[in-house]
Amino acid sequence: MRLSFRLLIALAFVGLAACKKDNNNDGPGGGGNYNYGPGAVFIKQGTSGIQRLDMSSGVVSQLMPNWQGAGWDISWNGKTGVKQMDPTGNAASSDYVLFNTSDASVIKTIHYSAPSGDDHDGGLPMISPDGSMLALRPTLDDGLVIIDMNGRVIKSISGYGNYDFKYLDPVNWAPDNTVLFKMNGALYRTSKDFTRAFKVKDIPFTDWRGEAVASPDGKKIALSAGNHIWLMNADGSDFHVITESTQREVKPSFSPDSRYIAIAANSRAGAPGDGWGTAAHLCLVPADGQLYKVYPGEDKRVIQVVESGRHADSEGLGFTIVGDFVWR
Repeated sequence: MRLSFRLLIALAFVGLAACKKDNNNDGPGGGGNYNYGPGAVFIKQGTSGIQRLDMSSGVVSQLMPNWQGAGWDISWNGKTGVKQMDPTGNAASSDYVLFNTSDASVIKTIHYSAPSGDDHDGGLPMISPDGSMLALRPTLDDGLVIIDMNGRVIKSISGYGNYDFKYLDPVNWAPDNTVLFKMNGALYRTSKDFTRAFKVKDIPFTDWRGEAVASPDGKKIALSAGNHIWLMNADGSDFHVITESTQREVKPSFSPDSRYIAIAANSRAGAPGDGWGTAAHLCLVPADGQLYKVYPGEDKRVIQVVESGRHADSEGLGFTIVGDFVWR
């Protein structure tokens, strides 16, 4: 009898330990660890370099040192980056430097001359999902330009129908190598050969600038409008808000497995180094279409990302996000 009682106690301790372990690993960042999911979040502020936040460990490192340029992107598989440089003595061209994200070593440099032959650089670059092309955001004289990885212009698009692209109009790739863009207050998608454009959804917000990001699995599209994050199916159906707060949520970026969306939210604490400004913080919401309150403590399903070795502040806010970022 005594042996059986001791055996039951031992089994109970084992069960409790197993439950504790399961709870610690229940979702990204669960149980106070720094594992927030696959891949890395890459961040760049202005002309500063590129930082990498490893999402499996919470470790932040400097991937690319500062350079005088704002154009950059990371490939959808997370292995390759691109940065835009100005060649010396040629104002009507740009160099797009491809580099390894493992060690920032240069893969190749793509020299590009603007189709219009104007005195402006090429547009800000974005790597296609299959890694074979760069989409260049519209400049003052050139619309959307698609080039291959040798700098050859595949397509130079001034606009579609009665719409001409405007300077720095946002454009983003979809996983099937088509391009998402704003036209006449609606979200459009190009054909694969870029010759045509099809309406996805009218976006009823005057503050929507045109940014829209597609999930890697091709099923969802997210955008920031009306101060919050909205989600829809890839065909434009089921358009609805998924974040809620008294402030603004911006810059959605899907996780590589399409399960979560990283956003910049909760702009409260001082921005690093400025001594007076405010900055947003990085948090993650599931991409399941439900509504989430993003301020710490309001919704336990929302993950406040904290850098490894650090703790959230007194309000529960973690990693400060300043500048543009992508999750790859």
